[in-house]
Amino acid sequence: REASGKWVRVNKTPILDMKYRVTGLFEGNTYEFRVFAENMVGLSKPSPSSDPIKASRPITPPGPPINPKLKDKTKESADLVWTKPLKDGGSPILGYIVECQKTGTTQWNRINKDELIRQCAFRVPGLIEGNEYKFRIKAANIVGEGEPRELPETVLAKDILSPPEISLDVTCRDLITVRVGQTIRITGKVKGRPDPEITWSKDGKVLVQEKHVEILHDLPNVELQVKEAKRSDHGKYIIAAKNSCGQAQAFAVVNVLDRPGPCPVRNLKVTDISSDRCTVTWDPPEDDGGCEIQNYILEKCESKRMVWSTYSSSVLTNYAKVTRLIEGNEYIFRVRAENKMGTGPPTETHPIIAKTKYDRPGRPDPPDVTRVSKEEMTVVWNPPEYDGGKSITGYILEKKEKRSLRWVPVTKTPIPERRKKVTNLFPGHEYQFRVSAENEVGLGEPSLPSRPVIAKDPIEPPGPPTNFRVVDSTKTSLTLGWGKPVYDGGAPIIGYVVEMRPKVEGADPEAGWKRCNVAAQVIHTEFTATSLDEKQLYEFRVSAQNQVGLGRPAELKEAVSPKEILEPPEIELDASMRKLVTVRAGCPIRLFAIIRGRPAPKVTWRRMGVDNVIRKGQVDLVDTMAFCVIPDSTRDDSGKYSLTLVNAAGEKAVFVNVRVLDTPGPVSDFKVTDVTKMSCHLSWAPPENDGGSPVTHYILQKREADRKTWATVTAELKKTSFQIANLVPGNEYYFRVTAVNEYGSGVPSDIPKPVLATDPLSEPDPPRKLEVTEITKNSATLGWLPPLRDGGSKIDGYIVSYKEHDQPADRWTEYSVVKDLSIVVAGL
Repeated sequence: REASGKWVRVNKTPILDMKYRVTGLFEGNTYEFRVFAENMVGLSKPSPSSDPIKASRPITPPGPPINPKLKDKTKESADLVWTKPLKDGGSPILGYIVECQKTGTTQWNRINKDELIRQCAFRVPGLIEGNEYKFRIKAANIVGEGEPRELPETVLAKDILSPPEISLDVTCRDLITVRVGQTIRITGKVKGRPDPEITWSKDGKVLVQEKHVEILHDLPNVELQVKEAKRSDHGKYIIAAKNSCGQAQAFAVVNVLDRPGPCPVRNLKVTDISSDRCTVTWDPPEDDGGCEIQNYILEKCESKRMVWSTYSSSVLTNYAKVTRLIEGNEYIFRVRAENKMGTGPPTETHPIIAKTKYDRPGRPDPPDVTRVSKEEMTVVWNPPEYDGGKSITGYILEKKEKRSLRWVPVTKTPIPERRKKVTNLFPGHEYQFRVSAENEVGLGEPSLPSRPVIAKDPIEPPGPPTNFRVVDSTKTSLTLGWGKPVYDGGAPIIGYVVEMRPKVEGADPEAGWKRCNVAAQVIHTEFTATSLDEKQLYEFRVSAQNQVGLGRPAELKEAVSPKEILEPPEIELDASMRKLVTVRAGCPIRLFAIIRGRPAPKVTWRRMGVDNVIRKGQVDLVDTMAFCVIPDSTRDDSGKYSLTLVNAAGEKAVFVNVRVLDTPGPVSDFKVTDVTKMSCHLSWAPPENDGGSPVTHYILQKREADRKTWATVTAELKKTSFQIANLVPGNEYYFRVTAVNEYGSGVPSDIPKPVLATDPLSEPDPPRKLEVTEITKNSATLGWLPPLRDGGSKIDGYIVSYKEHDQPADRWTEYSVVKDLSIVVAGL
């Protein structure tokens, strides 16, 4: 019966044993029991009542803790963690006991001797560096200690060393923008064993704690604060962490918003000036204050008033056309840039005068006097280099006697031609002439005076030319040169006559001469005689001529024969070619050099490398300049180029190094290792061609084989390896790596075939806890548990073998293959 309740009969039939199992009780209720004896006559009186007893579950020790593992370790301690047992034995778990066993011994020593461990984690102190230990953990309740669970691996007492890792907060990974006067905050986390040494730097300068800069390090948390930010605080901030295992870097880009400046707009110029308008142009300031320039403010000022007025406060371009100027007035302009933070400092132009853009002609060269007689002279001249922007309408020719100061116009009206015969001169007087050009705007400055000329009739032919010599020679030609005669016979030299004859011993000095320049006179002091025989000796002479006639000739000192002058090739590189030639990708590569040599050398441009061939580009030879132009350059055009000259006198070569600044090429040796069903390891080598700039990081992407879109795994990878996690077992994946430098993302590199996410297959572990559960005289029933690891594939079955006790160890007989975890072995 329940306590103070009504008695209820438990068994319906008599019990023969002296014990009975009562069922149907309610947990937590208190019961009393009594017993009757029965024989053929009938029932006895009831026994005295039992002591009251509460119906409750039986209490047993708890089960073993679950999944104990090593969380961390040092050379003196080990941090263990575990999960509480599935079964508490019917009573709350009071705590845990940790025991350790030194490798090589069999004794387990209790670590927490004084009291139980309340949490599911414990730091084991007092380890000896270099020793290996095993650990096991037991749970305890009110009944006692439960079954222990051992760590699956031994623990070697030594420090865990890991290179630094830096992770900036999400808000610091993109551009950080603050206004002037605000505080710049860069926060993140730094991990590493041992604790790394941390430095902050900007533009190559290490930052230290000061009034303006505060550095907070509470590992793993780090923070840099730049207080009361100035515009000069913008830029790239780098955090570097270093310990004995390695080093790491990360950076944050900070923009500080301020007014444009401190330097104002550049290259401020005034062009297209006319009587009532002009154009003002400029270049943007070097520093836009960290935000886009919205417009420019243009002001003007008349020099005589010095009062500034705003011409326009909303100029969107870097030029403005100013109108409504007053002709003849002098103006000054100034320009200021404006962004959302305010206006920058102004820049002023030089004063300009509002007037027409056309001008008077420039000064001609001094005129020349050709025909001279005692009463007239013919004067000729060339037009000036600058015509003032308008066509020249005529010339004013003036004359004066050499000792006079007064210039007198030769004609009353402008002369349309560039030649004039001046008459009515006084014989024996010495005259000079000057000329001025005229256009629609007005008369230009006069030229310098001509050389003085005496008005007299020519008296005699000129004297012989001076310094007659051979200037150059080939197999079939000779080039001769000379100077003007010392005496021109009283009239200007109008030309020269060159004569030659084959050398004949004992010939008449005046016989056999043949004129070389048959068609016309030689104006210059040089002449080339062609179609000569290199086996023949020739004599040459030259005579000057004025309006009277030919003067006495000048002869070469000795007969000469044409012969080839051999000069070995020479190359003169421009200063910009001697060092490294650097161009941006897409821009043309222009290589050039001045070349010399006799005869003209053969020019060859090559690119040093596999086949020494320039596959694209244009090679030209203009006079003494050799060119090699490669349009639309790419990173593949970087390298060493050679220019080779070859002729009969020798060979010459120079080298030019070219670097094309481009994005990186593809990475090399891209491979996948350590593939499991959930992860794999990727590794690669840096690209052979980094595009002329160091690789800053890598972008790693993946995609499933049945999809076309790529997903980014990480976009800021500094290392050349990565452990991919969270793969879907059984799926096939492609992976892609792209190197990035300061010019952008390079050529991606893919793995050639997909990777299947699956564990590598191996043999399974042996079955556990093989026991004989029942045995008879001719059979035995066996039972076991599955192995801990199935080797990456489902267990197909178990092979059962047997041998008699006294048989050798290798005399096992296979009995059967079963899929269950038990078997009855018969026929024993």
